[in-house]
Amino acid sequence: MPSARNQANPAGRRKAGSPPARSGFGAAPANPRALLAEAEQLASAHALLGAQERLDAIESALGRTPRFRLIQGYVCFHLGQLDWALALLQPLAERQDAIGRVACTFLADACHHAGDRPAMAQLLSSQPGWAATPEGRLFNARLCAATDPEASVAALLPLAEGRFPGQLRRMAGFDAVKLLDQLGRHRQAWSLARQLQCATAPPFDLQGFLAPLQEQLEALRCADLQPLLPPAPPAAAAGEPGVAFVLGLPRSGTTLLEQMLDGHPSVCGIGEFQGLTLLSRELGEQGCGAEQLTCLSGQRRSALGRIYRQPAQRLADGQAAWIVDKSLISWMWLPAIAQVLPGSVVLHLRRDPRDLALSLSMAAIRPTGVLGWVSSLDQIRAVLSIHLQLTSLAIERLQLNHRVIRYESLVAQPEASLRGCLDAMHLPMHEGVLHPERNPRIPITLSHSQAREPIYSTSVGRWRQYDWLFGDEWEQLASLACS
Repeated sequence: MPSARNQANPAGRRKAGSPPARSGFGAAPANPRALLAEAEQLASAHALLGAQERLDAIESALGRTPRFRLIQGYVCFHLGQLDWALALLQPLAERQDAIGRVACTFLADACHHAGDRPAMAQLLSSQPGWAATPEGRLFNARLCAATDPEASVAALLPLAEGRFPGQLRRMAGFDAVKLLDQLGRHRQAWSLARQLQCATAPPFDLQGFLAPLQEQLEALRCADLQPLLPPAPPAAAAGEPGVAFVLGLPRSGTTLLEQMLDGHPSVCGIGEFQGLTLLSRELGEQGCGAEQLTCLSGQRRSALGRIYRQPAQRLADGQAAWIVDKSLISWMWLPAIAQVLPGSVVLHLRRDPRDLALSLSMAAIRPTGVLGWVSSLDQIRAVLSIHLQLTSLAIERLQLNHRVIRYESLVAQPEASLRGCLDAMHLPMHEGVLHPERNPRIPITLSHSQAREPIYSTSVGRWRQYDWLFGDEWEQLASLACS
């Protein structure tokens, strides 16, 4: 069976690899199978904390059923609890039914993220029925990508065709895009990427997405900002870790920076944690905007902070002095972070907008929800522009404890960049942060393979191989990013 490495630290310290935490869902539910169906829907939508909450509630009733264990294995994997995911999924992969085939796909994905090629090869050879499915063919193509990229492209391109489900098409197609780029076939890579985006990305209401961000930007520009300034941080509860947010758009280097910081013995990375989604939902239900936040009592702000902190601390190592969260929405919620999580550190990561836009356009990011804008360069440019304006102004006017890190500096001079981050967290320098490839933790993001390698700078300036895509408007945006 697959032996993808788990996340146990060689020194015995666990890094976000504990068994699924009990979150509580009230009394025993009257209809556990309905909750299991809800958990499956939430997991499919990547609402992992909501799915875990429902699984916790029905474990005593359904915990031994194959469907429960399949969904729990999926949730554990995407929460970064790889060892537990493997324990749940490996027995299911032996089944010769639909659940077994899905379990094989989840296991292969775990092997892929762990870079465990022998385990993936063993899975493909031991489960020939699954290996013949479109999903099995995808992972077989991935297996040969390192040794025969041309053959891998030839195997991937048919899977990117229209008769297959959209997400499978995107995974296979963008794997082919990456290989074509590496082979120097840049125009073919870009043509395939555009074809995939046009065929599989749903419509996106860009203006509806930008409108509340523009309103926040205007509010931050107001002359009287004193009420919005964060309150003095409360005395930390015994054993309560600090929180640092890696602030950046996808593909800007956030996975690398988190993986590097996680190499410090006092730091635990919790990935793209969804705690801010929980917090934003609670604030939305209360009709609580930035101005209303300032009117809340200290007790109420602390209660809101616990909505974030409690599930974060269940995911983290209990010995860590700091939690590092690379949530994809933190840049949109800085006023709330300032009010309900005072004392947080913001590590603002910036990358050349042209390199960032190219990477976003040519990656298998699901273009849905808060990432629905990644399917076209025009939309990416609009979001990049407001991201740079909003984050810079919010950090300045909310007087947040922050550091700005340029991706290009991070990969060229990692020690200087990491010293700045650790200084903001009042932590000493540690050799472990300079070697992300030695970190046994496995990040569950599209950048998982890069974060397992020694730091490299070959992606800097990659946009020049696609220079026909970027006009003067991108030069202006690059200047803004450097300011």
